[in-house]
Amino acid sequence: MHAGPRHCPDLHRTGWHTDAVGDDKDDTVTLHLPPDAQFAELPRVALASLLRIHRIDPGDIGDLSTSVQHTATEMTATGNSVDIHLRVTDTQVCVDLDSAGRTVRLSAPRS
Repeated sequence: MHAGPRHCPDLHRTGWHTDAVGDDKDDTVTLHLPPDAQFAELPRVALASLLRIHRIDPGDIGDLSTSVQHTATEMTATGNSVDIHLRVTDTQVCVDLDSAGRTVRLSAPRS
């Protein structure tokens, strides 16, 4: 899967475009976190970026960022990678963490 701009023959006038993620406001961003301590801050950075894109004040979602960071650190400490799925809807911020057959769902309502 190609995530960046690409050449599209149907758009010969513009030449390049970036695929739209979606228009339903329920898009999911997935982060694959290897079991390595040097990547420990990535879940917090990814969540902060997503909040900024959706213009959500981090203070409005309580301790979600801390909970995501703590859970991801626990999961990678077992030597397994973690897939982190971040989603913002009209009513909540939801984060699913999947590792070694275990799924943890964390969420916070949007104010």
